[in-house]
Amino acid sequence: MADKPPEEGYISVVDDEPEIFELLKWDSSQTHKQHETNTLEKAKTPEKKLPKAKEDVDPFDLSDPAFIETYRLSKDLARGLCEELKPVMPDSTKSIEFSVECKVMAALTFFASGKYQKSVAGKTDPSITQYFVSTAVMQVTEAMNHPSIVKKYIHFPHLRNERDIIKTSFYMKYGMPNVVGCIDCTHVPISRPEEDHKRHFNKSFHSKKVQIICDSDLNIISVECKLGGSYSHDAILNQHAVRIDLESLNNSGEQCWLVGSPHYTQKPYLMTPIPKITKKSPVSPEKYYTNMHSQTHQVVIDTIKHLKSRWKCLQATCNKQFDPQTVTKLIVACCILHNIANRRGLPVVPMTQAEERLEAMKQKVANTPISRKRVEDPIGVQARTMLLDRLWNERRIAPECTNGPKKRQKKDKVVVETLPPVMTHPQMMQPQMQHDDPSKRPRIVMNNPTYSFGMAPGWGHYPQH
Repeated sequence: MADKPPEEGYISVVDDEPEIFELLKWDSSQTHKQHETNTLEKAKTPEKKLPKAKEDVDPFDLSDPAFIETYRLSKDLARGLCEELKPVMPDSTKSIEFSVECKVMAALTFFASGKYQKSVAGKTDPSITQYFVSTAVMQVTEAMNHPSIVKKYIHFPHLRNERDIIKTSFYMKYGMPNVVGCIDCTHVPISRPEEDHKRHFNKSFHSKKVQIICDSDLNIISVECKLGGSYSHDAILNQHAVRIDLESLNNSGEQCWLVGSPHYTQKPYLMTPIPKITKKSPVSPEKYYTNMHSQTHQVVIDTIKHLKSRWKCLQATCNKQFDPQTVTKLIVACCILHNIANRRGLPVVPMTQAEERLEAMKQKVANTPISRKRVEDPIGVQARTMLLDRLWNERRIAPECTNGPKKRQKKDKVVVETLPPVMTHPQMMQPQMQHDDPSKRPRIVMNNPTYSFGMAPGWGHYPQH
């Protein structure tokens, strides 16, 4: 049978070009395989893949100033903190575990900024997700609230020599004797609690009211942050163990007291400013005491300011997503970190003007106005009067002069700096006190500072020899 002639335009690929046919078959098979692969990949997309930590992103590659600005600690302090927290870090239930160093650095970033950041060492890292940072913050905070860590870094002086060191430092810097700490409160916001709603509402927002006691070097020696924002300053102190310690010490004959703000009621163990004394008040023992009290109490104000400047998660614009119990642990953790950085003398990253104004406004609104009808403790008022008289008498140790204030200032300076000491025995040295301005605290010039300052008997400020 004769072959049918080919149609017009028909090209035979079997006889003329067999290679093209094989190429078409190969292309068809590869396309089919690729289609199957894409179908399988689309089927797996709903499953979330666990992130893998990158080894090439290291926060310790930053320069020292940049590292301190980002994490608020130096590199050696951060490494030491990681080593301390390793034994007390909670176990992770995840199949892929991040290192303790990675968790601590992520938590420090949140403490310092108050925000969840997805970067380490300034480089974007897809493994550092918001969920990871949240988990790291909770684990690190839990570890820092371990009793062994808290007792190491926050310690109220229970021994006599510890109290004497703090008393000496306050007296040398501010002229106030027997001071074992300055006390004040601040508010840290929280989310609206399911229970104890009224106890945490301070007439403006929900918060934890934090009682802080510090020494003269701005170190926090006591923190109480379990009570809500509706409590008064006195109510928090009355429920704290420090009050019992100070009362027992004063009853046993060792005079110790705290320096508190006008929101506190005057007590034998707590010195507060005298009411109705202003800058325009005439020079008097009461005015002189109030000025010295204000200078001394400024220490705790600066401590709280540095605490919230370093760790912005405690500022009024943060923590509104955390429950009360979590915020309590965050506060303790930040107080520990504050002491670690402060004792090393690391610089404080200051607040912006907007942050400072907002923080001051929030604290002012949150605090209850000072009551004009509160009753002062008679024994406490008597203790303050004795301190007032003592400070006023010590102020008059400087030589008398009938010249004007400017000439007297120059003459007194020459007398204090040029005259040789009269006493020869080191334990008999007396402080030279210079009163440039009658309304301000005199400057103490010590030739040979010792524990014996010629104090009046009965005050028990320094060890008796």
